[in-house]
Amino acid sequence: MNCWKSINVKKEYNASRMLLFSLSIMILTFIVSYLGFSLYHHNVVYAELSFLNTILFLLLLFPFHSLLHAIPLRFVGVRMKWNVTERRKRKAPLLLLKFTKPVARNFYIASMMFPGLVINLSALAGALVFPSFMHYFVLVFSFNTGLAVYDFIYVKQLLGAPRHCFIEQNKNGMDILLKQPV
Repeated sequence: MNCWKSINVKKEYNASRMLLFSLSIMILTFIVSYLGFSLYHHNVVYAELSFLNTILFLLLLFPFHSLLHAIPLRFVGVRMKWNVTERRKRKAPLLLLKFTKPVARNFYIASMMFPGLVINLSALAGALVFPSFMHYFVLVFSFNTGLAVYDFIYVKQLLGAPRHCFIEQNKNGMDILLKQPV
């Protein structure tokens, strides 16, 4: 296979710029969705959870988001490796998902979009069904949308790739591969 293009999002977009963009999308999503749901559910008494439970739930959202990336790939038979590493500067563990063989473009796009769709649709449904916990569901919706910004950037890059290409991960990002002509 020939490499059509290498994508390194950390190099193309600065890490601090990506973080700022993600946080701004998260805040904007929270404001717009909270206003929309509060107009729909007026005269509601909001339930309270402790601050520690809320922070713990939001911290568990990231590994759940990463796990949901693996479901579409596992469904089509792609083997994956889970790596839990620690960065040099930070002591917090980092959960990495790596697949061992090239994956078709459409399956990779489905894998990138799956957590955003599942968690966001569940949070929106929860906000409609349980109006007293609406602010927590809107918080989960906005936090997951902020996490999905990185996925949307990868999908944007992949939509410009040829339709029958394959995606392979490397340590700097991903390579878009085309089959060699015979």
